[in-house]
Formats: sequence, structure tokens, C-alpha cells
Amino acid sequence: MVIFPFFLDQGQYANPLSRALFVNKQHHGGCVIFVAKRITEFSTGKLAERNCKEEISFRGGSFCLAKETPHLANKKNIFSFFAALLIFASTSSCSRHTLAPAVTDAPTFPTWISQGLTEPSVATVNECQALPKDAFPLAGTVSHHLLAGRYIDGWFKALAKARKVKTFFIISPSHYGLSTQEWSLCECNWDAGEYGLVHTDAKTERELCKSLGVEYDKNAFRIEHGFSTLMPYIAKYFPGAKVCAMAVEGEPPLRQAQAQKLTDALLPYFTREKCRENFLIISSDFSHHGNAEETKKKDGYSSKFFESPSAKGWFFCVCDNRQGMYALSNIFCKEAGENSGGQKKCSVLYHTNSFELSGEGGDDITSYFFTFLY
Repeated sequence: MVIFPFFLDQGQYANPLSRALFVNKQHHGGCVIFVAKRITEFSTGKLAERNCKEEISFRGGSFCLAKETPHLANKKNIFSFFAALLIFASTSSCSRHTLAPAVTDAPTFPTWISQGLTEPSVATVNECQALPKDAFPLAGTVSHHLLAGRYIDGWFKALAKARKVKTFFIISPSHYGLSTQEWSLCECNWDAGEYGLVHTDAKTERELCKSLGVEYDKNAFRIEHGFSTLMPYIAKYFPGAKVCAMAVEGEPPLRQAQAQKLTDALLPYFTREKCRENFLIISSDFSHHGNAEETKKKDGYSSKFFESPSAKGWFFCVCDNRQGMYALSNIFCKEAGENSGGQKKCSVLYHTNSFELSGEGGDDITSYFFTFLY
């Protein structure tokens, strides 16, 4: 048994806006050791604390319970917390690998709407550039912070006016270190409350697992807001649409070989023909933890890609989903190939940030680009 009694906050999440259970993992002698941290969420303009009790399972076996203790938040002291230790003793079955097993009882995960949360009231932001009426969007970037829920809704509404979607391919950062695979995929459902369930495209998800050489990794999905924040909007504007969700290592530095393997696995689903039914979502927030001047500077770099999309332009994007941006730019923005179809354009529907929306956290800003590539 190896015990890590305390982990410092790694600062991967926009601080007064939306924090969730943060978990680090270490593999040691066949055991997986998790350290769970304080959970807070930004829901209705305040830091909302709640208890979190999550039963975590791993390849058919049960770890134990991750329980969060109530703790009064002070946004000036947001990094002060204590860790709860969870340990799972491995069994012989943990070392056996079966790629992409068929799932008979797909787990259903909650979303903010099924948990009774609502979009917070935020400032009004004008559209930057509406999607042209004759444009057919192929992919886009959208925030996964509920603080920006009003504009997530606007983005999905604009997409629904422009086209139909059969399957959404969503690449999100794996925020909490719960992933046990290089790319985490899972056959599961999301509870979108009054809008019903959102289901995984099971056949395609299994095909992607096979292409990437990974197993299902459902623990990475239980509290991953990079997916759950978006599901109610998918159910609202695209009822019946399915999803293929992939949680990835999004923070820099980018491992290009890893990003290229993901890109290669996705390419067959975004040929000119397949693009008529599939849509790629890059679930991402951009500049993090800066003041107004720093945020403006970083967003200036990111804007270079959106102003002139190119296969190498992902490098300019200052965001928490670099692997996703690499995939987007290399699937759609190459000069030649089945997926090229000529020079792509980008519409930035909204560009805003957490301070502009909430009036709080001026020294710890997260920025948002809501875009369509067409």
C-alpha cells in the first residue's frame, strides 16, 4: 500500500467559476490510487458547495466511495483544501485487457439540469459574427463552463438552424486525472432532465476504441463537465442525436504522435459524405488564470487560428484542449485530401470571458470562443 496524504491544487480549472471533484491517479504495483479533492460549482452567480458521494468502479470491480466533506468557500483562499484518500486493491482481473467490450447495461450519468441546477444570470454579450446563411458548419469550439450557459445555448441554437446532426463527436479535456487510458471512451447515457436521455453511438464508439487500442474507461465520465455541461443542449436542439465522447489530455505540452493517432482514428467519420451527418465539437475554454491584460494577449494568439484556419494553426490556440484543436485543424484544414474541400472559414459567434459575464474574478479570468468552422 502506498499513501499520498496530500496533493497541491494543479490549477487546471477556472477558479471562482466552476470547480469539481479533482482526482489524481497513480499506478503502483497493479493498484490504482486516487486522491479526491474539494468540490465546488459555480451555478447561480455564487460559489455553490455541495456534498459529493460517488461510487467508482473499475473494469467491473468496485473501488470504494469518494465522499466530499462540506467546506465553506472563500474565493480568495480557493486553493485551501484537504484531500480524501481512496485506495483500490487490484485483483487478478485488472491485468486482463479486452478492447471495447459490448455494454449491455450502459451507465447513465447526471447533468446539471438533472441535478436541478440552472444557467446563472450573466451579462449580455453581443454576437461577433453570425454564421452566414448559406454556411454548412463542420466543426466548432464551445465552452464547457455553465457560467457561459446562455451562450452555449445560443451556439447550439445557431447550429440547429444551419444543419441537422446525426452524431456529435465530442473531444473534451479529461479534467480530473481519472482517465486510465490515453484516450477515454465509454458507452453510456446522460440524463438531460426534461429533454430525456442522450445516448452514445455504441457502434462508432467501439470502432474508435479499436482504432485507438484502448478499453472503455467509464470512470473518466462520471463527473466530467466537458461532456455533461453540453448534453442538455444537444437533447434540446438535436433530439435523437447520439454522441461519441472522447476525454483526452488537453493541457500543453502537446504530444503530437498522440494527437495524430486520434486524428487518424477520426478521419473516416469526416469525409465529405460523412460530414453531412457528423459534427465535431471541441469542448474547450481558452485563456486561464490571467488578469484582463494577460487574457487579451493570450486571446490574441488564439484569434490567429480563427481568423485564418490552417492545419498548423492549432499551435496558436491558448486553451485547455490542445489535442482537440490539433484534431480539428488537421481533419478539416489540410490543403489536400478527402477531408479538405478547399479553404475553410471560421465564424466566431461569441468571444467573451468569465469576468465580463460575472463581474467577478478579475485576476483569474477564463475566456471563451464560440466558433463554427465551415
